[in-house]
Amino acid sequence: MTYRNFFTDIKKNVIALMIYIVFMLLISPVFPGVTWFQLGDFTLDVVNYYHGVMIPLALLVIIISARVFKLPKGVYNFVQITTYPIIVLSFLGLVLFYPASAALADEGIQTLRDVIMVLDAVLLIIGLLIFPFKYRSDFKNVLAGYLLVIVAAISATIAAVFGMVYEYGNLFTYSAIPFFNSYVNSIGGISTFLGNLITSHSYQMLPAFMGGIVGLTAVIFSYHKLPSGYKWAVNIGLIISVIGTISMSYLYWISSFGTYVIPAIFTSGPGGMNGLALDDSQTGLVGIGAIIAIIGLIKTLDTQKGTKYAQITAIGTWVGAMAAMVGVGYVMEFNESYYGFGSPGTPPTGGPGYMYDMAFTNGHLLYTFFMLVIAAAFFVILFYFAKNSEKKLRAPSYIAIAGMVVGFEGLLVYVLTLSWIVEAIGLWLLFSSFAFAVWSIMGTKSADYNPI
Repeated sequence: MTYRNFFTDIKKNVIALMIYIVFMLLISPVFPGVTWFQLGDFTLDVVNYYHGVMIPLALLVIIISARVFKLPKGVYNFVQITTYPIIVLSFLGLVLFYPASAALADEGIQTLRDVIMVLDAVLLIIGLLIFPFKYRSDFKNVLAGYLLVIVAAISATIAAVFGMVYEYGNLFTYSAIPFFNSYVNSIGGISTFLGNLITSHSYQMLPAFMGGIVGLTAVIFSYHKLPSGYKWAVNIGLIISVIGTISMSYLYWISSFGTYVIPAIFTSGPGGMNGLALDDSQTGLVGIGAIIAIIGLIKTLDTQKGTKYAQITAIGTWVGAMAAMVGVGYVMEFNESYYGFGSPGTPPTGGPGYMYDMAFTNGHLLYTFFMLVIAAAFFVILFYFAKNSEKKLRAPSYIAIAGMVVGFEGLLVYVLTLSWIVEAIGLWLLFSSFAFAVWSIMGTKSADYNPI
């Protein structure tokens, strides 16, 4: 095997990325400040670690998307060739984050990684734009799935650029770019702009990324072969997710680069503090579409037990995410006079149950926006590679399903009692399933499965 063939071997690249992610989860305690369970939002140390894991996960999804949607060979190979540079740069970005003497090197390394990833994402979008013209029949078959993948890819790429613009302004300000600096000052100044920008980056990225996984999963499950009624259910769900992704992206754009303040809807209580944030209603729409799509995707479940449970695991991550975000998160938003937005005090500036709000913030970030996202990607990829190796799918799927159930129950316990032990058990089960998933893929032949 030549070096070129090695670096463009999809199975080797997928396994390398998955091993890296599993390894980084395993050694997370060695990184200073990376504590999984601590009330409130992620600290800067945890945010840095989180990006060091999730950016390679994004590349993993880009590579599989490039394969499924038959991107031009040059684009497909380029994206794959960036696998090992992204792994190395992500690891170095984590290691060099701590010594003050290495701050400049760390900034350069992480910037280089981010630029490569944005380039990969842009190439994916270009390849997806070519797809309808090159494969017209396939495009018609998977139109709704395709639309969700490309819209989600564009949204996630915009969110990534938000993050890069934020980081530049946070480090250097925008004084070296006079026209942009003037514009930032005209909409409230750099402090306000950076606050809005980082909020949009973090709130937009994960729903967009998860939406892309939903569309990709539907295509990999060959939903276009379903009977008409089931196919329509999937199409309707995917289009609802497309609408949610577009509206969410628009809200975050005008609130970042404009003066729009995202309001709450259906307000009540002191100062109108109870109510659903408008952007949360739109990110929720992405998830609602996914849940509707499941009605049809159930019909794609394989008759073999292992394969079927791998599919159930993949779509079960969407259910778990919505249960946490809507079943718990929305309920808390409508009762902020008690939860107080995670701030001590009295309504409308705080609430007596603020610590439970902080527990939810911590618990749902770990469960919904971290481990379930990894599970959603890992298990659709496991299905893609091991579809015909039914026995290899059983152990990771069973463990993951148990982890999702225990993890959600643990999130509830955490929010109600401030005890995170049960959720930690669920997350550990999910981690174990990831390790089994990698092992299962390593034991399969290279993927030749064409879902479209």
